[in-house]
Amino acid sequence: MKPSNSNSSGGPCSDGQLLRSELSQPQQSASSEAMGWIPGLLLLAGFQTPEGGYIAECHRQFARMSSSLEETLTTVMVTLWATSPALCLALYIYLLVSFKSLRTILALYMVFCLFDPRPYDGVGRRVSSVQKLPIWAHVNKYFQPRMVFEEPLDASKKYVFGSHPHGVISYTAQLIAGTTGMGLESHFPGLVVRGVTMPATFGIPFFRDYALAMGCLSCDRDSIRSILSEHRHKLRQSLLVVVGGAQESMLAHENSADLVLLKRRGFVAEAVRAGCDLVPIYNFNENSIYRLLPNPPGSLVYKFEMAIRNFFGFTILLFHGRNAFFTPYRTQLTSVVGRPIRVRKNYDPSPEEVDMYHRMYVEELTRIYCKYRPKYAPQARDIKFVA
Repeated sequence: MKPSNSNSSGGPCSDGQLLRSELSQPQQSASSEAMGWIPGLLLLAGFQTPEGGYIAECHRQFARMSSSLEETLTTVMVTLWATSPALCLALYIYLLVSFKSLRTILALYMVFCLFDPRPYDGVGRRVSSVQKLPIWAHVNKYFQPRMVFEEPLDASKKYVFGSHPHGVISYTAQLIAGTTGMGLESHFPGLVVRGVTMPATFGIPFFRDYALAMGCLSCDRDSIRSILSEHRHKLRQSLLVVVGGAQESMLAHENSADLVLLKRRGFVAEAVRAGCDLVPIYNFNENSIYRLLPNPPGSLVYKFEMAIRNFFGFTILLFHGRNAFFTPYRTQLTSVVGRPIRVRKNYDPSPEEVDMYHRMYVEELTRIYCKYRPKYAPQARDIKFVA
């Protein structure tokens, strides 16, 4: 925050103005020139001079400079984190093209990426120290994330958390599932939450290893069943899934709350099979992190995004950030965790049973959105289920 300039015209001068006024006076003599060194020597020695607030002004200037450097570092770190998938892919291509001696190793590494079973085994390759890296302090400072719980969770139970909305890249879901401070595990010690993402993520060189270290796994059905099964790995793990997927990411316009949920019942069925309570989470301001280009149905942007999605199963969105480096817009992220929906375990649930739990889930998600929108996102539009 910039200091006030209310004393710039009339009234007593501030310390900084007094300093500039004295330094601008002509030097009268050798003795006065010699005396002019005294305040500087005293300033270096750490003493306050009787002529004015040199120390105070120095402290203010240093504080402003330190704050500016900290903000710059935070912005750089968040930008690197936000663009890490593209940066990792670019680094791999650069090494492959520029260093012939590395090509065999890089080729073998890519083969390993394609056939590595760990993203699908329900355990992965989680490294707890990655969740405590200093970069998360910068991310937390930038977005100032917070979590609101309708009621406490039982760390001894398993849950299936549904995260909404998808947003452009689902940053809030990453923070909830994989980091300290913001993460669910930090609020309820003993709770183990595994986030899932599309299998294509684990084909991105270097980034895949970061995702695995964060505890992320594939979102295919067998992987989800492995995560929730205690018989395979003797672990009591909860699941966090971004339900809307690629289709919902195309709707991630600022202040919108358009969700793809009405036909998404697979996560409910898996929760019933494993006997896990369902918990909806709404992440306010997720759609304000980036700005999507207008993509109404029939537009060129829409046709491009749909073509990519139909071919690959995911899409490449056309969006922009604060600058050419795709720095995210600075917005406070608030995740509201709804009340758990009690689920009775049934290994072979009927469609009617799945529909019942799905309806309860939609009602709870709608309730927390309507309750907390006036406080955390008053500018947001009404929630709408488009598919």
